Amino acid sequence: MVDFIYVHIDNISNAVLTQGFSATDFHQGIVHHPQNLLLLDPSSELGEYEAHTAMKTIRGSEAVKNYFQTADKKRVTGTNKWIDFTDIMMLKELTPTEISELLYFGHMKSHLHSPFFYKLQNNFAYFDLQEELSRVYYRYLDEFYQVLSKKLTHLVSEVLNSRRSLFQKNKAIEPLPLQIVKTLSDIMKEGLVFSFKQTEIQNKKYQIPLFLVEDTHIRMGNPTFKNDALIGYLTYYTSKNMWDLDINKEDLDLWTLPNTTH
Repeated sequence: MVDFIYVHIDNISNAVLTQGFSATDFHQGIVHHPQNLLLLDPSSELGEYEAHTAMKTIRGSEAVKNYFQTADKKRVTGTNKWIDFTDIMMLKELTPTEISELLYFGHMKSHLHSPFFYKLQNNFAYFDLQEELSRVYYRYLDEFYQVLSKKLTHLVSEVLNSRRSLFQKNKAIEPLPLQIVKTLSDIMKEGLVFSFKQTEIQNKKYQIPLFLVEDTHIRMGNPTFKNDALIGYLTYYTSKNMWDLDINKEDLDLWTLPNTTH
């Protein structure tokens, strides 16, 4: 069980910085599942060597699924980095300049131009970073909202069912509506924590405190979430099987004022 989920969205490049997600969370949550991966780690022991790019590839949906499972079991910072592609023949059409750009992308984990390559027709570019952070570029941000919705639903289900007796069946909970997740999209551009450290079930409701936190604090490791950064709650009502979002507009306005120091 994770202590918190962190999300920071850069809506210019569609890069999403997260903590608390696994490669499997990503794969299970997205809609457009990659059919092939071009691995951006030159030293990877996985995959098949592709001569034109001198990189390794994972080809076929089943092989891709197995790759994600392996990446979760043997997570080594910096090794799980890839970009998906549609057609192996178009991969062989990449120019030396385009291959150099991909090598830069893999080394720096940041794009030179667009993170989405016409010849690859990629929907994603994925990088594991330090401290269990990941940066994923999404062609369609709606895919990330789907990943986040499924992850939060799963975590709340874990907590609620952990409190049931051995002889009680697990209770299915209502999936977190995407509309609620999208309502948080502007806030996630500032950096948002969903804290499971400080949650309790009271009066048949489960509240997840929401904190505004800059990514620099997350990168430093073991961040603390102070009450003055609390902007609201995401709540699941166990008796009604429904979700609700309560954001304190005054606190949010204070934190998002220009030149405000956090």
